[in-house]
Amino acid sequence: MSVVEKVEDPRWKIREKCSDCIRGPNLIKTLVVIGCVGVVLQQIIASIQKMIDIPITTYTHFDFNKTLDYPSITLCKDPPYNYDKMIDYQLYGHPSFQEEWQKFDFENNDLDEVWDNITFNANEIFVQYALDRFRHNVDLTPVMGFALGRCYTLSPKSDIKHMSQAIGYSITMRHTARDMETTVSIIPPGYHVYIHYTREPFTEVKVYNGGMVEYLYLNVGETLRVKVTVDEYKMISRSDDPCTNRLNYSANECTTRYIWKLATEEVGCSGPWIDSPLPRCSNHTSMTRLILKYRGIYESHNYSSCPRICRSLLYNGFVTDRQKYYFWDSNNKLWSATKGAAALETHLYVNFNSMMVSVYEERYNYDWNLFVSDLGGSIGFLLGLSVIGLMQICGKTWRYFIKPLIKCDKKSTSVSITSAATADVKTIRQEYIDTWNDNNTSNKT
Repeated sequence: MSVVEKVEDPRWKIREKCSDCIRGPNLIKTLVVIGCVGVVLQQIIASIQKMIDIPITTYTHFDFNKTLDYPSITLCKDPPYNYDKMIDYQLYGHPSFQEEWQKFDFENNDLDEVWDNITFNANEIFVQYALDRFRHNVDLTPVMGFALGRCYTLSPKSDIKHMSQAIGYSITMRHTARDMETTVSIIPPGYHVYIHYTREPFTEVKVYNGGMVEYLYLNVGETLRVKVTVDEYKMISRSDDPCTNRLNYSANECTTRYIWKLATEEVGCSGPWIDSPLPRCSNHTSMTRLILKYRGIYESHNYSSCPRICRSLLYNGFVTDRQKYYFWDSNNKLWSATKGAAALETHLYVNFNSMMVSVYEERYNYDWNLFVSDLGGSIGFLLGLSVIGLMQICGKTWRYFIKPLIKCDKKSTSVSITSAATADVKTIRQEYIDTWNDNNTSNKT
């Protein structure tokens, strides 16, 4: 005879324990725990998201530098073109007006040579220039443009270790009476002054995120003293706002070359202010198309694929003194009016007034230490758990919920066999006991 014992299903015990959690006053405790667990999970998810997309914070501090990085200064003369030289080529206005090229002889004139003649060379602009009282401290570089003609950039050759009003840029520029008479500009004759970081050369092309330039305008005959302060920006490159640490890279140059390429490839030729492998335009039609294309995009384009430099300097200029047409006569100790050629000279002095630099630095504001701290704080505060308590919960969960489910299938197959064998033994033993009792009873009788 075989008897199969019923073995209680461990999953039924789990259901019983779960049903006990929502009975009577246990329901409130269960809801509180579930709420706390939900809040903990939300905070854990937020912490994980911070680790995936680490937040960035800008820190501001001040550095006292032992050396000063002087800025580059780009000067553009206005009027930008020499009128007397232009009429030799039958150009009577600014080259940006396409009708000026109708009578130009393209066959017998080289555009590069023409542009070199109608713009001003360094000797026609500068009387003197120096940094820290010496001219050899300055690197003078011509920058050819279209709207502003040929500009000149003055860059420091070395760092300056001292700070005073005498140590800095001192620049004297000139105009002639003929420049004043023949100007066709809508603004009075003078000089456009651009103060910028040496790693970002001047360009007349509008650059996306390129507002790291200080701009001033000097009228003819003015004396201008400017003190500069410098702000240093240290960025962290990210997907929505990338930057680069590549050496010899410039966002200004990158954008300018893109605009040059965009303007020349459509027309099929280039102009003398453009550095391009394409040949120069050789007729009125192509030159007019190039001018129209360039004028339409060099300030109004939307190109923003050139990343910025991760470390850049912004120079802020403050005018401390501005005089015009008169000077201080130290011998007679009085103000005297300038006359003749001196009245057409423009003076610019630029210097630092402090060795202090304001630094704006981006830093990551989250790491693994903060993640573990937030994780432990959330679990400990909301659930009242410690590491030991958490280990005990994991152990009990394994012992009472997971392990019985794993052994359930194995135990169910062996229970019937074991129970049957046990039942047979018990039956045989009971029959033997009953027979022995019957025999003893009959003998006594």
